[in-house]
Amino acid sequence: MKKLLTQLFVAVVVISLAASCKCKIVSPEGTTLTGVVKCGCKAVAGVAVTDGEQIVLTDENGVYNIASTKPYGIVYITTPSGYEPVAMDSVRQAFWARTTAEADELERHDFKLKKVDDSKLSVLMWSDTHFCNDPKRDDFTHFRELIMPSVNKAAAEADGYKFSICLGDITWDRFWYATGTDIESVPQHLASHNFPMPFYCVHGNHDYDPSVASTDNPNTTAIQRFSNTFGPTFYSINKGGVHFVLLDNIVYKNEVKEGQKMAKGVVGSRNYDLYVDDAQLAWLAKDLAAVDKSTPLVVCMHAPLFTYNGKGEQVYSFAEGKSELLVELIKDFEKVTVFSGHSHRTMSFAHPQYPNIVEYNITSVGGDLWNTPNLCGLNIGEDGADAGFYLCSFEGDKLSKEWYSAVNGSNYPFRAYDMNVVAKVYVESEAVKHLCKLQSNQVDYSEPQYADYVYVNCWAWESGSTLTITEDGVALEVEKVTDSDPLAAKVVFGKPSILEKTKESSKTNRLSIAANMFRAKASSADSEVVITFTTPAGQSYTQTLLRPAPFVTK
Repeated sequence: MKKLLTQLFVAVVVISLAASCKCKIVSPEGTTLTGVVKCGCKAVAGVAVTDGEQIVLTDENGVYNIASTKPYGIVYITTPSGYEPVAMDSVRQAFWARTTAEADELERHDFKLKKVDDSKLSVLMWSDTHFCNDPKRDDFTHFRELIMPSVNKAAAEADGYKFSICLGDITWDRFWYATGTDIESVPQHLASHNFPMPFYCVHGNHDYDPSVASTDNPNTTAIQRFSNTFGPTFYSINKGGVHFVLLDNIVYKNEVKEGQKMAKGVVGSRNYDLYVDDAQLAWLAKDLAAVDKSTPLVVCMHAPLFTYNGKGEQVYSFAEGKSELLVELIKDFEKVTVFSGHSHRTMSFAHPQYPNIVEYNITSVGGDLWNTPNLCGLNIGEDGADAGFYLCSFEGDKLSKEWYSAVNGSNYPFRAYDMNVVAKVYVESEAVKHLCKLQSNQVDYSEPQYADYVYVNCWAWESGSTLTITEDGVALEVEKVTDSDPLAAKVVFGKPSILEKTKESSKTNRLSIAANMFRAKASSADSEVVITFTTPAGQSYTQTLLRPAPFVTK
């Protein structure tokens, strides 16, 4: 009996404490959004709360009030450093809430935080999962067997507080209705794999509802299912003294095109423009105005700020004049790091005018849309880079990155080719021969001028890196070239179906060129060469290539 009375007393105390944490709020006239931000029962002052248009700070009681028209049907916080939102489930965090009342009616949404030590910070940056549950691609199996082991390895090796950011296209809209693999299925799918860290998601062009017609304001309407699942499409997070901004740079149109074949449930071509719209830029200006310019700024978005054109030239990727508007808002920060996806390639860019702005464009974890594991046993992208992701470590204003491959569990950020062996494969492949004739940017590596060369596709290369190739201890002359990747040419583009094509594709030319291809000529066909790649942070990777070295294509 005494034990039972003790348990009842404890239960009453817990209920009483919970009730006492729910404070009454008296809001000014005109307020439509109100609430309190607390850690346990303690108010957290100075937390930014926004409706996507206005930004207010909580007062000394943790209370916020916004006279809002609820333009996006959502209210959310900027998580302060040293805290994390309580979990919504095993994957998502409750930093946002959908509005439920009419635009002119008052409603309350409270946010709960808990303290964390994020003085050391690790962030898993990945992109373009394209979940589709397509039996031909077998993406669910490949995600389980190729991606999750690398994710779990990265999580185990990460220092300090850790979380992940997917840089968009977590789904593949073409399969939302064909296989039922829609945006709402993603949290459960990740949870089924015991995804090991909090998860934030950028919105990508394949994360819109493709059943919304172009006449129904698709950029706003087709995004609602994503927002109901993952919250706002633009927001900020403070972690470990770093200010993260997640942006939406896709403007969805979904126009019908004549002769277009459409999958089940799709009503348009799923087309879009690339830029950050004016309303979002106005919000971003307010958000950044409260951030000291010495604070490291990390901008995450789906489509890259920069890309390479068909001539290998670095150019802005947004619609004309739109990239500059974003750059204007971020250029005065001492250190700006942009992470993006979308291209299914791995590239890095330094802003030609503002050296404080660098971008890392990350390939799809599904490589060539999950096709190559079935074709060659390797998960690679259209530029030949391994499918994979970066584990980024932040300590103060210092950033270091570790590449994790989704191919064979290695962390090696490059692949080396013995071009003598590659030449033999090219000679024997009718499909690759046709590809080289059809595509002006494709290199026919069976030609004699490539004999005795060693090529290295170093996808993690960035300004400040070094790559050396030695033969019998003697350094060879290394040059950077604008050439296609031999493995991508054979496996991704040089499929037998290429024999049916008669017209050159500018897209194939652009995608197949490796952004960071290096080569050196050896003195003989059977000499041993040693390749060493060193990052600006001092991380070093060395491979000894015993030649003749196999060219693994299946």
